[in-house]
Amino acid sequence: MKKVKLMIVKGVAVLLLGAAAMSCSDLLSADADDVLLPDEMYQSTDDANSAIRGVYGSLMDVAAQYVVLNELRADLMDVTSNATPDLKALSHHGEMPVDSKWADPSAFFRLINNCNDVIRNFEAMLAAKKMTDEEFNPRYSDMVAVRSWAYLQLSLHFADPVKGGIPYITEPLTDVTAFSSDRLDKYPHLDLPAMVAKLLETMEALPYKDKYTDANLLETIITYYPRLMYIDKEYLLGELNLWNGNYFKAASYFKNIMERGKSGNDLFDLYKLPNDVSATLAEASCRFNSGYARYYENDRLSSRNMWPLMFWYDNSDANYNYEWLWVLYFDKTFAPNPFVELFAKTNGSYLFRPSQLIMDTWNAQVQKNGFVGDFRGYYPGVNYVFPTGSYDMDGSDPIITKFISEVYYKGSTTALDGKWFLWRAGSLHLRYCEAANRDGKHKVAYALMNNGINANFNGADYLAANPTETWNYQDVTGRGQTRMAFPYNFDARSTGVSDVPANLRQPWYRNTGIRNRVSLKPNAVEGDSILVIENQILDENALELAFEGERWGDLVRVALRRGDNAVLANRVADKLNKAGFNGEAVRTKLMDQKNWFLPLY
Repeated sequence: MKKVKLMIVKGVAVLLLGAAAMSCSDLLSADADDVLLPDEMYQSTDDANSAIRGVYGSLMDVAAQYVVLNELRADLMDVTSNATPDLKALSHHGEMPVDSKWADPSAFFRLINNCNDVIRNFEAMLAAKKMTDEEFNPRYSDMVAVRSWAYLQLSLHFADPVKGGIPYITEPLTDVTAFSSDRLDKYPHLDLPAMVAKLLETMEALPYKDKYTDANLLETIITYYPRLMYIDKEYLLGELNLWNGNYFKAASYFKNIMERGKSGNDLFDLYKLPNDVSATLAEASCRFNSGYARYYENDRLSSRNMWPLMFWYDNSDANYNYEWLWVLYFDKTFAPNPFVELFAKTNGSYLFRPSQLIMDTWNAQVQKNGFVGDFRGYYPGVNYVFPTGSYDMDGSDPIITKFISEVYYKGSTTALDGKWFLWRAGSLHLRYCEAANRDGKHKVAYALMNNGINANFNGADYLAANPTETWNYQDVTGRGQTRMAFPYNFDARSTGVSDVPANLRQPWYRNTGIRNRVSLKPNAVEGDSILVIENQILDENALELAFEGERWGDLVRVALRRGDNAVLANRVADKLNKAGFNGEAVRTKLMDQKNWFLPLY
């Protein structure tokens, strides 16, 4: 029997982190003794689980490239003087050297090929009755979702310079190290809108859209909990529907996630952005809110910056799990953290820094007490020695800390552990806001982005619509809730024993809003609600999600939706102008959509 090269190597696929320790090229070029035959590998669900972990290992191979492409090409991240010429060209949208690893799509194609190989073997296992439908459906759906995510990323950044778009391949190739335009010519090439439509069609047809429930896939790996390591299919479906202009459907998927908490603290805290700004780290109720000690709201030295702790906390902490939806873990023993090399001065090459544009934007934010500055940026002088936000200062050098704060602030001398953060409650709420606003639910979008449901639905609109009704102060029947149908139904009521109704705690009563959880003033809305709020959401995405790998996609999506290339071109040009370069030539270049994409070959 002919041996087939798999991405799973003996002794490596047992652990997700172990699989991540080897590059895809190593796995694809494995020695004959290390290559498993299909009839040796895919015999049981344990083998299938090892294959899944191997795919997530190859997913981790694209972590650094994912962040660099999505942030450096946009407006929030810039190069330092240590950066290589190809990184400077990437930031300035210049001509890329043909040997630049950052402009090479091969790792994404290898990931896709690994998914295709596993999917085909899972289908064979199902046909041979080596897996039941109940075992097949979640595993197959997970692999299709990872492949879809990879295709979306490829389509955001690359295009065939002749045919346009990306070749859409759903069969495993025996050798992806020699892919070329001639070799892939037979496959349909899809541009970004067509790719989104195809991925959405594929994802909607999945037989399973929930999270894994199989205990074997949820077993602790060393000290890491796999629950957050697997892609969230409903989140990806929300993203694809948002890209495709299906705003009600997008909001529905995102709301499904928001409502996963069914009882106890999960009901009130899971993905709800709960309040409690004045908590201390020692208190069990500490959440990722920033503000000031109670009764000392006008004392800058009483500030408490808890928001950055979401990037620092242990993965077993309840509050950590209330925020994060998708996180992958680097371990110095198996897969060292690649972000240390990119961002750190100690043990790293310090290649990237926050753009002057985003630092100025954080510094211009106004807090509820009138102080200027944003806890999510750099806010010195705090009472607690915690991470200061998304970046810290090392002398005169700003250091991006989101991906290295775990080691940066714990004083590690090796600085090789860490996390790859992908999706969380903050991005979930902002995606939902974007969909709700475009679906005409401006007030709901405004509330979640600013200071929460309860602060914005105080019953005045209900009374205006029902002028014959009155209530006393204790009657909260029409307050604190949107009184809308799903997915815009939010109930944030909280009542005491003398209120009507009495002793009520509804799921959203702790919701505090994106800006309010870092004690910022709510935005003012004047003019066209859709465009004004959408611009504010785009700005808030930058403040909340900077450096997490979301920015290029945000700019492209809104620019395409509006048919206005300046949405992207202006912001990138502004970054370069702020950095002391002439961004006008780049502005002109990016006004042509074909210049948004790197050549595929």
